[in-house]
Amino acid sequence: MTEKSCRYLRILILFNLLSIFCIVPTIAEKSNDYCAPWVTKTTTNSATINWRGESDGTGLVDYATSSYLSKHHRFEKEIASSIAAQYQHVPLNGLEPNTSYIYRVRPSGNEDAFGNRTFRTMPFSGPFTFIVISDSQEGHNYTEMKRFRYVAEAVAKEQNVLFILHGGDFAGHDSEDLWGIFFQAGDEMLAKFAIFPTIGNHEYHNSSGDTPTAADQFHWAFDMPLNYSFDCAGIRFIILDSPDPNNANGDDPHTSLALTESQEFWLGKQLDNDNLLGVFTIHHHPIWDYYNTTANPNLEPWEKLYHAYNISATFAGHTHNYQRYDVDGIPYFIVGNAGGRCADLTGNASPTGYKFGANKTLGYLRVTVDPAHNTATAQEIFVAHVNEDDDDETPMVYDPPVIADTITFPLKANASDTSAPCPTMNKEQIKIGNKRAEVCGSGSAMNNITIVSLRT
Repeated sequence: MTEKSCRYLRILILFNLLSIFCIVPTIAEKSNDYCAPWVTKTTTNSATINWRGESDGTGLVDYATSSYLSKHHRFEKEIASSIAAQYQHVPLNGLEPNTSYIYRVRPSGNEDAFGNRTFRTMPFSGPFTFIVISDSQEGHNYTEMKRFRYVAEAVAKEQNVLFILHGGDFAGHDSEDLWGIFFQAGDEMLAKFAIFPTIGNHEYHNSSGDTPTAADQFHWAFDMPLNYSFDCAGIRFIILDSPDPNNANGDDPHTSLALTESQEFWLGKQLDNDNLLGVFTIHHHPIWDYYNTTANPNLEPWEKLYHAYNISATFAGHTHNYQRYDVDGIPYFIVGNAGGRCADLTGNASPTGYKFGANKTLGYLRVTVDPAHNTATAQEIFVAHVNEDDDDETPMVYDPPVIADTITFPLKANASDTSAPCPTMNKEQIKIGNKRAEVCGSGSAMNNITIVSLRT
C-alpha cells in the first residue's frame, strides 16, 4: 500500500470514529420501516425516548450529558426497552435539570438505524424559549415534504429552544404511511427538541371518510392522555382535547359542548394555583377565528376560565393561517400555518379583538418567557410563501426567515413588583382591618389599586 493510500485510510478511520461519538445530531435513515426517535414528557429530571421500529421488537437507548460525552467520548448510561412492540416509549429517569443530553437509539434488528440526537431537561427557574406549530399535514396535491419540511428545517436552526408545542393535525389521515412522512419531514427538528402533542381532527380521519378512526397513529406515537399539563420554571402548560369523534361529519370530528364540559373541572383545578408564574393553554380548535364574528360557543366554558384566572395566552390551530387576537387583554393565537392547505383571510368581517393575520405563508411561533420580569414575547416567524392554497409548487423560502409579528405581554396579569415605584400613579395609605396599606392607584377614585406595602 502506498503512503498516500495509508494516509487516506487513516483519515477515513478517524472520520468514522468521530462520526460515532459526534455530539451533533445526525439525520436518521430515511425509511418507511422506521421512524427516527422523538422525545416527549421532559421534566427537570426525566424524559421519554420514542421510536417506531420495523416490526415488533425491543431496543437500547444509550445516553449521557453533552459535557460527559464530549469529555469521555462515550455514552455514560444504557437502558433497554422492556416491551416488544413496534412503537417504543422508554423513560429516562434521574436526569439533571436544565441540562443538554445526547442519546442514541439502537433498535433490535438494526442497531445502526439511527444516529445521535439531543434534548434538554426543564429548568427550575429562569427564562426559556419554546416553539408553537400546528397543522403540518399534507394537502390534496402535495406531501409534507413540499411544505412542512421547510418549517421543520427552520425550527431546527433555532438556538436555545427548550421544546415544541404541536397543535394537532400531524398528518392528513390516521395512516402509518402519512405519519411516517411527518416524522421524515420533521426529522431535523425532532432530532434536537422535545415535542408536546395536541390531538387534532385529522388524527381521526380515514381514507374512506365514513366514520372517525380510533386515532391509532397519534396514540401509538405519543402514548399520552388527550388532555394533560406540565410545568416549566413556574409556568404551567395545559393541553386540551377539542375534536369530539362523537360529534363528527363523516370522519371529521367537530367541537362539542359535552367534550368541553367534561374537561372543565380538571381545567379549573389546573388553573387554581396561586404559585404559578403564568399559564399557557393549547387546543386544536380556536375559540376566536376570522371566519366567525362570535366565539365558538362549544368552547365557551374554557374561555370563561381563561379570563377568570387571567391566563398568559392561548394557542390553537385548525385554520390554516396565522392570526392574533387580543380578547380582554389575553393574546389568542392561531398558528395553523405549518403546512396544511392555506385558508385565505379575505371577504370576511373580522371579529372584535382581531389584531393581525396572514395567509399563504409557512411559519411558526417563537415564544420567550422571562418569569423574573413577568413578561413573554411571541414572534411569528415566516419561513416561506406559497402562491396557491393547495398546489405541488416549490415554496418561495425566506433566507433568513422573516419576523412578521411581535408582541410582548405579561405572564401574570395581576403580578406586581413590590420594589417598583409608582411614578404615573397616585400613592395613598388606606386602612385594611387593623393594618395600614400603602397603595398605588390610577385616577382620582384610586381605581385599579396595587398594594405596595402592608404593615401594622
